[in-house]
Amino acid sequence: MDWINFFQSRNIHFVDSGANVVRGNVACRCPWCGGNDPSEHMSINLEGKGFRCWRQPLHSGKNPAKLIQALLNCSWDQANQIAGQTKTLPNDFMSKVKSSLDKPQIVNRANDLKLPAEFKRFSKLPSCKSYILYLRRRRFNDKNILDDTVDYGIYYASQGNYKGRVIFTITFNNKLVGWTGRTIYPNEMVRYKTLTHDADKAKENGELSAPNPISHYLLFYDRTVNSDADTIVLCEGPVDAWRVNLLGEELGIVATCFFTSTLSKQQLNLLHELLPRFKNRYLLLDENTFSKAARIRSDLVVLGVEVKRLPPGVKDPGEIGTTKQLQKILQ
Repeated sequence: MDWINFFQSRNIHFVDSGANVVRGNVACRCPWCGGNDPSEHMSINLEGKGFRCWRQPLHSGKNPAKLIQALLNCSWDQANQIAGQTKTLPNDFMSKVKSSLDKPQIVNRANDLKLPAEFKRFSKLPSCKSYILYLRRRRFNDKNILDDTVDYGIYYASQGNYKGRVIFTITFNNKLVGWTGRTIYPNEMVRYKTLTHDADKAKENGELSAPNPISHYLLFYDRTVNSDADTIVLCEGPVDAWRVNLLGEELGIVATCFFTSTLSKQQLNLLHELLPRFKNRYLLLDENTFSKAARIRSDLVVLGVEVKRLPPGVKDPGEIGTTKQLQKILQ
C-alpha cells in the first residue's frame, strides 16, 4: 500500500516528521479519535507493518483496508479495492484474508466444544419452572420462553457448574465457541458466569475450555450478519440484546451485545465489518452510563453509531416493555 500517494491524491493531511513520527512511518489524525486528536497521532508504517494510534492502542491493525474505510467512510469492498487487495486474486481470497486479519481466531483442536448435558431446552418440566418464572418477571412471554429461546440458542441449567442460570450460547461462523449464564437469583453476587478460555481452569471445572475469551465475540453474531434488517442496536448485556431483538423483529431491528463495559480490539474489528451493512446504527446502554456510551461511540465514530438514551424509569434495554416503546426510544 502506497500511503504517501494515498494521502496526497485525496488531499488528506499527513506528516512525515515530528514528535509522533518514527523512522519508516508517516502520521495523520486518528479517524477514530476524531476531534479528540489534537494532532497527528495515527502512525502508519510504510513497509506494511500496520498502523497504531498513540492515544488509543485499540485504534490499530495490520489490514490497510480498515484504516482506509475509517478515513474515507467508504464500504469495506471499496476500501479493499483502494488497498489493492482485490486485483488478480481468487474469488474467495479476500474473505480468507478478512477472516484471518479481522476476526477472532478459532483454535482447532481434536474435540470441538459441545454443550454440557445439563443444558436443557425450556419446557414445561418441573425443573424449568423457576427459570420460566424468572423470565416472566423480566417481561418475556411464554412464546419467547418456550419457542424463541430455541431460535436464539438459549438454555437453562438446573444442575452442574451453571446451576441456577439462563444460558446464552455464543457461535461464530456457525461453530459453538462459548457460553455465559445469567443467574436467576437476585442475591447471587456473580450475575454472569462464563466458560473460561484458560485450559487449566477449565480442567479444574471438569469442562473443555473456550477457544478464545468471550470478549473476542459478539452475541448473536451469526444471526445478525445474515439478517436483512436495516437497523442494529448495540447493547452491553445478553438479556438486553435478546429483548431488543424480540421487540424489534417486526421493525427490521436486530441487536447484539459485547458482554462488558468496553469493546475489545477483536469486537471492534467485527463491528467494522458488520455495521456498514445497516442503514441505522445505535448504541443503547443502561441508564446513567452516558459517559461510557460516549467513550464507546468514540471508537465507532467513523461508522455513524448514534447514542440513544433510555426513558426515565427504564434502567436497561431488557426492561423495554413494548415494540412501540422501543421504536420511540430509537427515533
